Amino acid sequence: MGQTTILEGGEQLARARSKSRRLHLLLVVVFVGAYFAGHRCWHHASMNQAPVCPQTEALVPTQNHGLWSDISALISTDSFEKHAAELLGGAVRVRGETFDSMGPVGEDPRWEVHSKFHEYLAQNFPQIYKALKLETVNTYGLLYTWQGSDTSLKPLLMMAHLDTVPVNPDTIESWTHPPWSGYFDGTSIWGRGSSDDKSGLIGTMTAIELLLQRGFQPSRTVVLAFGFDEEAGGVQGAGHIAPVLLDRYGEDSFTAIIDEGGGFSEEYGTTFAGPGVAEKGSMNVDLEVTAPGGHSSIPPSHTSIGMLAAAIVYLEDHPFDVHLDRKSTIYARLQCAAQHGKEMDPTLRHKIRQSLKSDKKLRELETLLFADSVEKSLAGTTQAIDLINGGVKSNALPEQARAVINHRIDSMSSSNVVKERDTTLLKEIAHKFNLSYTAFGHEITEKDAPSAGTISISSPLVLEPAPVTPIVMDRATPYGILSGSIRATYDARRSQNNQSGDIFVTPGMPTGNTDTRYYWGLTNHIFRYTHHDLGTSNNPLGGGVHTVNEHIEISAFVEMIRFYVTFILNMQESLAV
Repeated sequence: MGQTTILEGGEQLARARSKSRRLHLLLVVVFVGAYFAGHRCWHHASMNQAPVCPQTEALVPTQNHGLWSDISALISTDSFEKHAAELLGGAVRVRGETFDSMGPVGEDPRWEVHSKFHEYLAQNFPQIYKALKLETVNTYGLLYTWQGSDTSLKPLLMMAHLDTVPVNPDTIESWTHPPWSGYFDGTSIWGRGSSDDKSGLIGTMTAIELLLQRGFQPSRTVVLAFGFDEEAGGVQGAGHIAPVLLDRYGEDSFTAIIDEGGGFSEEYGTTFAGPGVAEKGSMNVDLEVTAPGGHSSIPPSHTSIGMLAAAIVYLEDHPFDVHLDRKSTIYARLQCAAQHGKEMDPTLRHKIRQSLKSDKKLRELETLLFADSVEKSLAGTTQAIDLINGGVKSNALPEQARAVINHRIDSMSSSNVVKERDTTLLKEIAHKFNLSYTAFGHEITEKDAPSAGTISISSPLVLEPAPVTPIVMDRATPYGILSGSIRATYDARRSQNNQSGDIFVTPGMPTGNTDTRYYWGLTNHIFRYTHHDLGTSNNPLGGGVHTVNEHIEISAFVEMIRFYVTFILNMQESLAV
């Protein structure tokens, strides 16, 4: 853990064509749901008693209704839009790329760019720097504490990250506006980080600044934790901040955590929001084959590269079995779509509903859904051979050949299941080529038995699937408060624009992993959600994220700010959580 420096106030400067296609958009754009837990759950055994896809009402702050209304009205003005666009645009202009090859803080000077972003925040959020305690963790991680008056209430943790993915220099000419310009064209703010994740960071800071400007003081402590290397795994940032919080507050000490994640979009004629309540696990498996070297003019029947290739083909010929489970993430999401999707094809709707009680219909639904490899990948554990190397010269037999297999572990599974499957499959290869076999540190074949070489698999780094957040649709639970805040924010904007329509909240799961991996011990209630209209984009993160022309519409950004204000106030008024 890096050194923690405490800075007070402003004393120093411290982010879906076919049914299958439509299913794709629903599941990917809004992030497929995690299974339900609690007294209103999605378990098959309780399906007859519990309503399908229950919803809570829009939750508007009551004790602070005047304050909420005042800020909500301000957020809707043209002048505020321009102000918000400049705040986010200015943040985009402060570069903060993270590269996979970066060394530790203090040794790699490329981290130093984040100092300028610290300065930017201090200059543009003066009320926060007066009222909140700021700590820097491992030099560039930011930890703000907005102390509440009631210490019996568990704090709320709000997360974001300062860093962005790099911009490929070869793509700069393809950008509509320069990637570090933060250009505002009257509709959108353009540039790297405008969506991921400086919008979340600046949106959170702006919401709190607005509350402070109006004299609001929280009863529940609010903690802001901003890492600076999320795009490279978060080891230097969140990986150092989380232990500080765990040491200070203890396990299960926070009422909830909210971080970047899925937004909302229209599908089947209905708008769905999908806050992430689970994450898949991840593990890289190193597969290595060794064999005697020598001159290639007198080769054996199979070289190490040939045997490695056979192992890879065998693995790909035996993918993980994937089935729809009534407790699974996708199934819960499909039931919600069938319940509320106004324009869903009647045949599809009927099939989804019949699958509740009929195993035959469940299998039929599974066949339909998994005709698209994307949906199948989202439903279970995956494998992808991403790296391969071996040999040093064209006339020398390769003594070693290696491949790396990336697994994304189903949220209902574990790394042990993956290890057992990989171990069992590769026994066939070891037997076929008479190779001694070691799997995850265990000798599978007899240690001193004669062999033509070796095959081994190992996995030095494993991330288990995240604990699934309890989904209890009640106004006195964190998920209920989040859901009600989403609906209230959505309703407020449409009411001001004299628009009709409703939004339905279902649990979701991001396709990747976030910095929340480091904070599991602090609470059972972790939400990965950005209140952002994703439209019909195939990119579930929004326009241009991790590619050219990243941008965010100003209307979407100000709604993010409105959501943060609403959620913070609702969490303050909900004393039962």
